[in-house]
Amino acid sequence: MSVPETFDDIIVGAGSAGIPLAARLSEDPSRRVALIEAGPDYRTPEETPEDLLDGNQMSLVHHDWRFSADLLPDRRTRYFQGKVAGGSSAVGNTIAIRGMPEDFDEWAAAGNPEWAWSKVLPHFRRIEDDLDFGGEFHGSGGPMPIRRWRSEELTAAQQAFYDGCLATGFPRSVDHNHPTSTGVGPAPSNRRDSRVRVSTASAYLPEARARENLTILSGAVVNRVLLDGGVVRGVEVVTGSATQELRARRVILSAGAVGSPAILLRSGIGPRDDLRRFGIDVRLDLPGVGAGLNDQARTGVFMVPKPGAENFGASVGQIVLRTAAKSTGRANDMYYAMVNHFDLATQFPHLRDAAQAGRVFTVLVVAREPSSRGRVTLASKDPRVAPRIDLNFLSTEHDHRLLADGLRIGWEVAQSPTIRGLAERVVLLDDALVDSDEAVRDYVRATVDPAYNPVGTARMGPADDEMAVVDQRGAVHGVENLYVADASIMPSMVRANINMSVIAIGERVAELLRAG
Repeated sequence: MSVPETFDDIIVGAGSAGIPLAARLSEDPSRRVALIEAGPDYRTPEETPEDLLDGNQMSLVHHDWRFSADLLPDRRTRYFQGKVAGGSSAVGNTIAIRGMPEDFDEWAAAGNPEWAWSKVLPHFRRIEDDLDFGGEFHGSGGPMPIRRWRSEELTAAQQAFYDGCLATGFPRSVDHNHPTSTGVGPAPSNRRDSRVRVSTASAYLPEARARENLTILSGAVVNRVLLDGGVVRGVEVVTGSATQELRARRVILSAGAVGSPAILLRSGIGPRDDLRRFGIDVRLDLPGVGAGLNDQARTGVFMVPKPGAENFGASVGQIVLRTAAKSTGRANDMYYAMVNHFDLATQFPHLRDAAQAGRVFTVLVVAREPSSRGRVTLASKDPRVAPRIDLNFLSTEHDHRLLADGLRIGWEVAQSPTIRGLAERVVLLDDALVDSDEAVRDYVRATVDPAYNPVGTARMGPADDEMAVVDQRGAVHGVENLYVADASIMPSMVRANINMSVIAIGERVAELLRAG
């Protein structure tokens, strides 16, 4: 493929935000757009490997960055992020729940009025082809199909979880993407049928690929952005052992909450002391780069299935419960799901010895808005060396309390006779432990794991906010024509899996850039 000497836009990262951004910007035939992806790009369903097509399980082996993270001071964990066109939308669990209206209105109140719910809702609608609901809150004919699980598709464990939540007193929710929804019901999923995952790559790119003004470069790692004074001029790209420079009038980083701050740091943009530690010339002292890392924390009630109850081939999750934490009363800040299977070789590996099994099913407990904050920093200025990720989990009493209270609710729901009837045994938990505050605290610390929803490492805010990295249009403070558009710009967590909100970020920033 011949590459133009200069692009109008270079987008770094063909993930949940980067692909919608490239697709929308390249709708203007006069604009030359390059989309750069470090992983492979599969152009057709026939080329696409089975692990990416199979929406019934997460792909955590073949298309992963192989990051690790400091979870607690004494424990590291694998930290899964998709390395393929489509990013984490191509490897994730297909839960397609939006952030709540109040989440976005809080962003607006923090100095980002362009992100009020009234301005974001049209993008959620534009994304969707909702197969179940219409009306003012849902889209039709968009690139991303959204469907919910039918009752006849539920496994026995999922049906038991549904019934158990209702019996415990939680309300029924038929549509988790209605703005006022709360309670238990079928999860909306980014798929058109009961099996095949639809990523941003398979949703947006088939139409966009035919455009002569869109160039897609895969297998290419961006080391840094190129600066001339305070103006961006392009990017430095590493492909195998070769390095080349691509020029652009504008560069937009969409490499995610780990990748985008790492590129900024290697470019000399970030906290002065961090840059000097690696001998990187300080081009701009921005203390917020890499700071404020926030991910959702999870634990649960883990059960070893009886022979015949393993749910092989079934979807990982079909029914979810959203509700307020006991200690906060904040709508939908806690999330519970029946997970049909966790392979302990990849997720929750620290439970393998206690489980004496390779696979468990789980009443999962997720704190959507934990208050602990971590950081992304460099481990080397070599782009082939993974950055250091410090999640700093359970560093506040608030987070201990959220997960402790949530575990007790999960334990109550797990007492359903049908759920217990599927289990050969429960891992580590019993009634006596659940009744002990100290024992629950120890259990949470021993089992906590991330939900792989990192945000906030290049957060947006006004210029007088010292820790803000970008403005509400995604423009990096202090650099001309350099933008960020991905989960890293979120000023606070959304009360949902982040994938749909990240896609909306790509759509929204594209609109703001085209208008500007």
